[in-house]
Amino acid sequence: MTVKDSYPRGVPISIKYPVMPVYEFWRNSARKFPDRDAVIYLGAKHAYRQLWEQTMSLAANLQGLGVEKGDRVGVLLPNCPHFIVAYNAVQALGATVVAINPLMPVPEIERELRVTGCKVLVILDRLLDKLPGRHPETLIVAEAAYYAPGPLRLLSRVKYRDLKPPKTALRFEDLITGPKLGEFSEIEPMEDVAVIMFTSGTTGEPKGVMLTHYNLVTNALQSYHWLRGWGYSAKPQNAGWPIILCALPFFHSFGLVTLNEAVSFGCTMVLLPNPTPLDIIKATDKHRVTHFPLIPRLIREILHHPDLGKHDLSSLTTCATGGAAIPVEHMKAFEEVSGVRMYQGYGLTEAGPSVCATPIEGDPNYASTGLLYPDTEAKIMDLQLGEIEMPVGVEGEIVVKGPQVMKGYWENPEATAEALRNGWLFTGDIGRMDENGYLYIVGRKRDRILARGHTIWPTIVEDTLMTHPKVEVAVAFGVPDPLRCSTDIRAGVKLMEGFSESEELERELIELCKEVLEEYQVPTRIMFRDDVPLTVMGKVDRNAVIAEIDAKIKELMQEGGEVPDEYK
Repeated sequence: MTVKDSYPRGVPISIKYPVMPVYEFWRNSARKFPDRDAVIYLGAKHAYRQLWEQTMSLAANLQGLGVEKGDRVGVLLPNCPHFIVAYNAVQALGATVVAINPLMPVPEIERELRVTGCKVLVILDRLLDKLPGRHPETLIVAEAAYYAPGPLRLLSRVKYRDLKPPKTALRFEDLITGPKLGEFSEIEPMEDVAVIMFTSGTTGEPKGVMLTHYNLVTNALQSYHWLRGWGYSAKPQNAGWPIILCALPFFHSFGLVTLNEAVSFGCTMVLLPNPTPLDIIKATDKHRVTHFPLIPRLIREILHHPDLGKHDLSSLTTCATGGAAIPVEHMKAFEEVSGVRMYQGYGLTEAGPSVCATPIEGDPNYASTGLLYPDTEAKIMDLQLGEIEMPVGVEGEIVVKGPQVMKGYWENPEATAEALRNGWLFTGDIGRMDENGYLYIVGRKRDRILARGHTIWPTIVEDTLMTHPKVEVAVAFGVPDPLRCSTDIRAGVKLMEGFSESEELERELIELCKEVLEEYQVPTRIMFRDDVPLTVMGKVDRNAVIAEIDAKIKELMQEGGEVPDEYK
């Protein structure tokens, strides 16, 4: 394999990965660093050995409840010690964790539990309003304040004393004590599925992505080696080892790879179950956080927070971002505030999730999502049939190959065959590569707009609008005009706090687009919105916006009213 000069020094192009279950990360760290703080949760600290012993007791009790190799266990938890203990206990039995997003509507939660056939559901007591009417017969309810400091635990129990789990529910706290698991299940890491995470996939409605133990182990180690090991640091580390901010949810693949990577090196994790910008700023200052994986939305909100100057972020040694596009000025501004080198990456749940990242040294390339991880290949293929590899600099669909790529979609062979072809994952993302191997993301294949004979990617319109100092979030989409047999570009924007909509501001935004974009990319109208729906990773949920507009048009037509111009 030819190594380009652009490849970062100290990063191997290939790694000898251990073929082991993913829970071995925790078991190894519990053996090597038994008394080290594994997590800091609501101010309380819990050691590796303590949580591992609880994991083994929970595994034994789950086994007693009938959980066997190959079974699925639903986990409806935010970032809390309960998640980590349940995650490892389920996998020690050779069962599969179904990581469920508690922000989803109850019907979707019920659907995911049903289609995966979960035998057990572990749910936080604060999330009981998300419990579907039809749920697994075995229900385990975890007390949110159990791992909190004593006084806070007592206050929480008083405040939430009206929370009433079903009478048949078991208490998580009762299941993490007592006898330990006697024998681990025999696992084939390359075949056995460790976790199922639901995603919209490369096309269509949410599908369950099956990630094997080997997928999770390799992606954690790829990320670890990209930083030349987390023991490497451009600054002194106060504790002598990394302190990781875990604000990204573990039920999402970005948060999960952060968890696996942190545990592989015996790091201390600061868990934020419901992160706000102020929580993140305060936690970083108080606990001298060194590593900062965050999505662009949180970076932006931190930069604009009025209390930012009151806290010290100088302990940070790295800040990784991904999941959505981030303006260059935000990256530079955060580097000034923290004195840290920011780097960004690209990935998707189907790829474990991480595929590439920008180097942590050398001249920064803020426009790119980076160079490929060790043992990872990528090509840019034509958009029609996906059979012709495009030359350097030409846009097409990104396809990737590597040990972190998923096993397939849960009980969906058709979608699996569409996404995985001859070992390559067709991502549905559009991008290009330059002569140095840097990858640039343009948009999603399914979001492509055909207007006036041109292909338009809505992200270019959104990124342009968000350079305006009054715009917080923007969304662009196509609106068919049947009279002209054409498609117009429309955009919606949410303004920064303190600014008001006006016709003058709309004209100003359109003029900005005219200065930056091609004539056919310029929106014909811009709507001002109170809110723009986002995914859990801070991406604009374009489908939700379009569905909302379609529903509004239908409502107006049923009422016999005239459809406003902005909806036409």
